[in-house]
Amino acid sequence: MDRFEYVMVLISIIVGLSVAHMLIGGGGIIDRRASGPPLRLGLAHSSWLAFVFVWTIHFWWWEFRFSEVVEVWTLGLYLFLVGYATSLFLLSVILVPRDWDGVEDLDQHFVARRVWFYWGLAAITVIDVIDGLLKGGASYILEFGGWIWVLWAVTVVACVVGLSSTRVRYHQIAGVRGPCLPSPLRL
Repeated sequence: MDRFEYVMVLISIIVGLSVAHMLIGGGGIIDRRASGPPLRLGLAHSSWLAFVFVWTIHFWWWEFRFSEVVEVWTLGLYLFLVGYATSLFLLSVILVPRDWDGVEDLDQHFVARRVWFYWGLAAITVIDVIDGLLKGGASYILEFGGWIWVLWAVTVVACVVGLSSTRVRYHQIAGVRGPCLPSPLRL
């Protein structure tokens, strides 16, 4: 096992926990709709959950770039990547409750947790910029076109507005249209 594979073991475990949490949550939604009190599904919650799921999968897939550019692994880089994976896991925990008691409307659940979610999303966007710079600097990022900077800026603006907005409609639109496009650094 080379160093990259060794580094990716813990990151893969964290990503696996995140994906498992989201899938178990999705199963909980299906189970609750089939046998429990009615659960109102919502576009805001669903779109942001899909967004975090895709981002998590893309994060894991595109970290192979480090196998091509890093010759000497440092503890700092390792902790950065573990922190990135952990941040994605925490976003999944914010979106998917461990206990469904008291949750009747998933969009209202999202709005109630929106402050945590948008702060986390803003932080992960900054982490994503750093990740891109670590993978090859500005020239690597510019390979994907200058619009990636626009995407990151739009995501941060969406987070700032989302922090203060309690209107479900805003969160639905932001989740479906806005920064829901994954970064090409993760495609």
